[in-house]
Amino acid sequence: MLEIKNITICYKDRPAVKHFSMTLRQGEIASFVGESGSGKTTVIRAVMGLLAGGGRVVEGDILFEGKSLLKNTPAQWRKLRGVDISMVFQDSGTMLNPIRKIGNVFVEYIRTHQHISKAEAWQRGIAMLERMRLPSSGNIMNSYPFQLSGGMRQRVGIAMAMTFQPKLLLADEPTSALDVTTQAQIVRQMMELRDEYGASILIVTHNLGVAAYMSDWIVVMKDGEISDSGNRDEILNGVHSDYAQKLLDAVPSLRGPRYV
Repeated sequence: MLEIKNITICYKDRPAVKHFSMTLRQGEIASFVGESGSGKTTVIRAVMGLLAGGGRVVEGDILFEGKSLLKNTPAQWRKLRGVDISMVFQDSGTMLNPIRKIGNVFVEYIRTHQHISKAEAWQRGIAMLERMRLPSSGNIMNSYPFQLSGGMRQRVGIAMAMTFQPKLLLADEPTSALDVTTQAQIVRQMMELRDEYGASILIVTHNLGVAAYMSDWIVVMKDGEISDSGNRDEILNGVHSDYAQKLLDAVPSLRGPRYV
C-alpha cells in the first residue's frame, strides 16, 4: 500500500531525513520510535504532503497504491487527504477552531468531501463520535474544544480522521500528554478501527510500550536515519542496534525482568 523509497528530506538545504525506506502493507501497524529531532514526524508529514518550513523531498519517492505522492497537484491532494489518507495530530485540540463548536467543524469537514445535507452530516458526525465511545455525542457536537478534556479532543480528532474509512492513518504521537488510562483507551480504539476498517496505521511515538503493544513493525530512528527496524519480537527480544538497546534500557522498571 505505502512504499517509501530512499527519500532524503531537507529544510533549507540541510538534510533532516537521509535515505529512508520502508514498506507498509494493508492492515499493518508500524511505529516510528526515537529521540526528539530524529526525523519521525518529518517522514509522516512528507507522506501527507504537509512538510512545514520549506521542507521538501530532494531524493527518492513516496508511492501510495503504486502512484507517486510527490507528483500530486493541489487538487489531487485535496481529493486524497481526509479520504484515503488521514492524519491525527499530537494534540487534536490545536487542529480545531477554538471559537467554533465541534459540530460545525465536523459538518464542514464531512461536506467538503461529500455532497450531503447538513442534517445528514451532523448525524454522521454523531455516529463517528459514538464509535469512539464518547458519551453524549450530541452534547459534544454542541461544545467548544476548550470544554472537552484532552482525551475527548483526541477522540474527536480520530473520529474525524476515520470518517471516510481511510486506507492509511498517520498518527503523530496521538497519546502524548494524556494520562495512562486515556492512553490505553486511545490505543485500543485505534486498533479496533484497524480491525474494523482494515486501515494501515503509521504512528510516531516516544512510548516504547505503545509501540510494543500495537505494532507489527517498529522503525528506530536516529539523526534522520534508520538505526534499526524489524517486527516487534526482533526489536524487543532479538538482535538489534546498540541505540535500540539504549532505548529499551531507558524504560524504567520497578523489579524483575521488563519487556517494555
